Amino acid sequence: MERPQVQYSSPPKIELKGVSKHFSMNGRPLHVLEKIDLCVGDGDFVSIIGPSGCGKSTLFNIISGLEEPTEGTILVDGQEMPHRLGSVGYMPQKDLLLPWRTILDNAILGLEIQGVRKSIARKEALRLLEEFGLRGFETSYPASLSGGMKQRAALLRTVLADKKVMLLDEPFGALDALTRTSMQEWLLRIWDVLRKTILFITHDVDEAVLLSNRVYVLTARPGRVKLVKDIRLPRPRTYDMVTSAAFVELKGELLEAIKEERIRALDEESLWVARASEHGGRKWT
Repeated sequence: MERPQVQYSSPPKIELKGVSKHFSMNGRPLHVLEKIDLCVGDGDFVSIIGPSGCGKSTLFNIISGLEEPTEGTILVDGQEMPHRLGSVGYMPQKDLLLPWRTILDNAILGLEIQGVRKSIARKEALRLLEEFGLRGFETSYPASLSGGMKQRAALLRTVLADKKVMLLDEPFGALDALTRTSMQEWLLRIWDVLRKTILFITHDVDEAVLLSNRVYVLTARPGRVKLVKDIRLPRPRTYDMVTSAAFVELKGELLEAIKEERIRALDEESLWVARASEHGGRKWT
């Protein structure tokens, strides 16, 4: 198990120490996360991959303050932060654009919630529309946009919230392959300009290698850190790199780690179903 010691000249932007999360289901304990240690530096790009159900989204909920860990500590800039809600930008899997608001007014929603005057918020959003490929679509509604444009609008909303840390939960997972590729290269350009700290969830190993400085592989539930892999590929990066020997080697190592966990997750799911049947269809964990 490879766990390189990450060194920072200043405290990590986000650090998790021994974070665990347990739920209760049908009166039985459900262990979702166990002893997660994770570091994300200022301006870093870190990805998390793992089989479905291993607790990746739960981890984001904990970091963002939507949930509290059962055990462990969350540090922000080296300080414990028990009240984290609203301290990071969080873009979930779906774009969640409001259909009755224009793209411009969807983008400024976070600023409005923070109390920023609409005129000022719109001015700030208009300044970034070109960079986000949305110039000319300010007055359009979500139903008229492609999937890629909706995701860019959702990411603009997250960026405008002006948080130093952004949590992106499979933002491109629902897009077709060609659109996803262009969105990955676009995100790299945006990150290079804005230098936000990004923590990124994906099921796509190519995506993780292409985008990240470092990749964490989680085990099947309960999610534990199985592998931490530094991605020492030169930047700036483009999709042409995916056929390079160095890229293929990194991808192979990550795929092998995730394959083992996917098999284990399927085995545990089969056991869960069998035990549920033994109990008359009642859920068993």
